[in-house]
Amino acid sequence: MGNESTATGTAVEGRGSPTSTLPKPIAVAAGLPVRVDKWFEARRRLAWVLTTVLLGVVAAIVVVPAATGLRGGVSPVDEYVYTDALDKADRGEFSNTGDKVDQYARQVMVCRGVVGLQPPSPEICGSPLPDGSVPLGGYTSADIHPPTYFFLTAGVAKVIRAVGLTDDLLTSGRLAGALWLSLGMLALVALARAWGAGWVMPVLTAVAIGCSPLLVSVSGYVSPDSMGLMVGAGVLLAVRRWQEERLPHLALLAVAVLPAFVKVPFVLAPLFSAVLLVVAAAAGQATWRRTLTGSAILVAGAGAGAVMWQELRGLLAVDVPFIHPDAAPPGFRVFYDYFGYYLDSVPINSGAPLPVTYVLTYGAQPLPWLLLGAALGGVFLLRREDPVLPVAWAGMAGMVLGSIVLSFIVFLASGGFLVGTPRYGLALLPMFAVPLMCTRHPVAVLGILGSAGVSVLAHVLLW
Repeated sequence: MGNESTATGTAVEGRGSPTSTLPKPIAVAAGLPVRVDKWFEARRRLAWVLTTVLLGVVAAIVVVPAATGLRGGVSPVDEYVYTDALDKADRGEFSNTGDKVDQYARQVMVCRGVVGLQPPSPEICGSPLPDGSVPLGGYTSADIHPPTYFFLTAGVAKVIRAVGLTDDLLTSGRLAGALWLSLGMLALVALARAWGAGWVMPVLTAVAIGCSPLLVSVSGYVSPDSMGLMVGAGVLLAVRRWQEERLPHLALLAVAVLPAFVKVPFVLAPLFSAVLLVVAAAAGQATWRRTLTGSAILVAGAGAGAVMWQELRGLLAVDVPFIHPDAAPPGFRVFYDYFGYYLDSVPINSGAPLPVTYVLTYGAQPLPWLLLGAALGGVFLLRREDPVLPVAWAGMAGMVLGSIVLSFIVFLASGGFLVGTPRYGLALLPMFAVPLMCTRHPVAVLGILGSAGVSVLAHVLLW
């Protein structure tokens, strides 16, 4: 990670507004990142070590209280069926279409309860639970997801239990979320560096995003969405390397296929990366021939990955698939309702009745506005030759159209409608964040510093 391209570094230097007209305390605070960035730029290895340690500590601060809250219950974000898939993976089994949820997950749900929906049931805790007493008649709905997350998490959970941090499968699986969150935040910083950013803004942005309610709702519990930040940043980083001709076409194809084998909604990352390439060509930053080749690879790869997983899922099925009650044909009004959905729901809205403290709410509130402001500034203020310009355009397209595109894909594939939820846009969050991480505007600097600081404080108070 220490060999970042410096071709865009000069462009970043010019993105911040002058601070000479600001009151002196604010000017000093806003100008501090420039001096810190220069100091760390001369010590890149040290910078990466410190960044890795800091983000690892932040991930632990965020995940541990949620993961170990024994009285907090099971997350309503499908953790009941995800726990069963983790239990099966821990035994080397897949969670296939038509499978029933095993007793471990059923006991976890009734003994702990479901956050915001169902209190614990001590009177039946420990007793065998028949199919009729649990959701979906005992069938799993985790079969729609590839086993990638569950097997990787089960492996990490085994290590966590082996070192004695806990002896509980669910708790160890939740604690594995700290690893996925730290890798996701680290990938965000690497992504910003690839676009010529310094150190302070990427690290602060990564911390603010990692502490947000949305990330807590998926990282502190068992959920394949906990890999969304990592997958999205990884895809965009690969696209950047391909733009620099440091990644071959075949590797780009593999990167486009991979997200569907973690979770199908993650295909939004390669799809909107294709938009990025088209905008780059329209701005004169790349040839149309190479752009069309790259865009075709990303779109075809994302589609192929989704189709391959669905075919594999069908081959592994042991019974007919469970039809979710939300899988109804949508009308135009439904698509209209999801226009701009990710704009106002990511990342401050977890989309679930999970506990969020007032302090964290205040810390997270500025973040979406900073993301939006930086993206709009990138769209309207950056020069045509600025490499961040295409990311800003693609990010705005994702904010406005991402949920509609995903719902339309599901409609074409199954004839049903996917109810929008903020976590489905997680793979696009790195794209939303690049313009913010690459700016040094005083408002952005002070805003993200306040957001990150208050959000971390909110999590520290939970300890």
